[in-house]
Amino acid sequence: MRIAATLTKEGLISKLPDGPYIVIFDTEKKDAEKYDNPGFTLKEGRRSAVVNLFIDKKVDTVITIPESFCDISYGKAKSNGIRFIRLNESLPYEEVIENLPTYLNNATSDIPEEELFKRR
Repeated sequence: MRIAATLTKEGLISKLPDGPYIVIFDTEKKDAEKYDNPGFTLKEGRRSAVVNLFIDKKVDTVITIPESFCDISYGKAKSNGIRFIRLNESLPYEEVIENLPTYLNNATSDIPEEELFKRR
């Protein structure tokens, strides 16, 4: 299984376009790949750019916090079979990976409407 998260420079899980890095953890290989976030510097289509990377890298599950996905990026992720580990707040990535079995028990294929980013 390949599990992705957007990270801040400090290693905290952030909203899809807001962290400069994407980390993809491979549970079978027990290693992680780090990428520059393609949505970090864009003005538009930021969340979709991140989801496109997830699809290209064959990500199965995304660790997410509220307002990470918008309607479009969520729809694209869901239609490609991506599941979600929903956190209530930003947590240290290493802490989530250390306790991954617990978080995976709560993985879901849905994100509630109120957790999606809305243009203001």
